[in-house]
Amino acid sequence: MWYFFDAGGPLMYLLLACSVLTLAYTIERSIHFFRAGRSADVPEAVHDLIEKEQIDGALRLSQASSGPVAAVLTAGLLHAGEKKESIEEEVTLTGNKEIKRLSKNLHLIELISRIAPLIGLLGTVLGMVNAFQQVAYANSSVDPSMLAGGIWEALLTTAAGLGVAIPSMVVHHLLEEKVQSFTFLMQHYGSEAIKHLGK
Repeated sequence: MWYFFDAGGPLMYLLLACSVLTLAYTIERSIHFFRAGRSADVPEAVHDLIEKEQIDGALRLSQASSGPVAAVLTAGLLHAGEKKESIEEEVTLTGNKEIKRLSKNLHLIELISRIAPLIGLLGTVLGMVNAFQQVAYANSSVDPSMLAGGIWEALLTTAAGLGVAIPSMVVHHLLEEKVQSFTFLMQHYGSEAIKHLGK
């Protein structure tokens, strides 16, 4: 395995670092989303208490729960009885903060998915330049195997770049879908809270 890294050149190690970062960010985000979704049934329970006008009970339940939807409901409940515009402002502010927390590091995964193929292509171009340079400086007749060997080694970085980019792109898409799912829930329960809690 390490032979391929050596054959592909120093940019292979940069691609390895990119893959490690993607893996680390993926694990970190997966843990965060798992924790955020552990109390998935709480928002509905809080909503039921709000409809029954049991505001104190709803507030205690939402404050005792973790997750972005619970945070949005807590923001609305803390301002229960105020004007709808005021509650909406607090709910929106909290929702935006939670979306920012949910989206943390996703832009870095997307960046890696975009630059990894370019790094691989750069490695291939540099490798091809080196291969043809060796041919040009050869004193004897050109050995086709020498040229072929240089070319396949140069193409290693392109393959590695795609190998990093494709999983990164898939992971980014899946994590973005999770963010969108939480965003929808925050919007739904937030608007319901505004409707029932505001004057």
